[in-house]
Amino acid sequence: MNGLFLLFALLLCVLALAFVLYPLLRAPRRETLPSRRAVNASVHRDRVHELDQDLAAGTLTQAQYATAVADLERELLDSGAIEPDETPAAAQRGGGRAVGAAAIVSIAVLPFMAIGIYLTVGHAEEVFATQHPAGETAVAEPTAATEAELRRQFQLMAQQLQGRLAQEPDDVESWVLLGRTLVFLDDLDAAERAFREAMAHGGDGDPDLLTRYADVMAERQGGLSGEPLRLIERALEIDPYHAQGLWLAGSWAFLEEEMTTARGYWERLLGLLPPDSPEAEIIRGNLAQVAQTTTEG
Repeated sequence: MNGLFLLFALLLCVLALAFVLYPLLRAPRRETLPSRRAVNASVHRDRVHELDQDLAAGTLTQAQYATAVADLERELLDSGAIEPDETPAAAQRGGGRAVGAAAIVSIAVLPFMAIGIYLTVGHAEEVFATQHPAGETAVAEPTAATEAELRRQFQLMAQQLQGRLAQEPDDVESWVLLGRTLVFLDDLDAAERAFREAMAHGGDGDPDLLTRYADVMAERQGGLSGEPLRLIERALEIDPYHAQGLWLAGSWAFLEEEMTTARGYWERLLGLLPPDSPEAEIIRGNLAQVAQTTTEG
């Protein structure tokens, strides 16, 4: 497959060159134009003929006629107009050889130059990638190197966000993004501070921010009671159908053994989820556990 691609690309290059080089290599059609010497001789004859007519008409004397003819001949010699034509056949042949050499070099070099440039800056990895058998999908297994690289990228992102926020502390979205980045880096203390700053700069009306902030606080303190629960309730006041808020509120109610409250939150959440989604399956399992606990109680 890879060899066919190379062959096809080379053929296309040669075909494109053919459209350009054919007009250059084609022998020019010779036109039967009079040479410079013939034109000059014809002009000289016409002027001499005019003098002959003036002499016959008596306008010129014989002496004047002879002087005029001598002047015409001297003018013809002084101007160099009777020298050979400026484009000899040898020069034309030399030009033809130069064009032919350029054409040969173009055909021999340009296609391979095009392939080289493609291999350097194109998507060659997609063309020369190892082919997998039918039905087999290549899956990149996560490695320690890729995870470390991803972590370095997130650390760099956090540094860039902190630099930006030092200049623009009112940028709520940057505070939220910084908090999420720090959560990925497992720096929950710094993430909580970032979410707190986002709240202080006008994000306290965003249910997404409220639930994220509550989740981080609950992770740090080991439970949803207290301030995290107040943030969740506030988020559900703003949006009663906020998915993460319903999930956290149901989880808190279940842990507190308030099964009726947990069922209400999770049933509302189940109505928001696609029926065939993994999340919906989890919520159905939670509701089954709530039903079992209620029956046993």
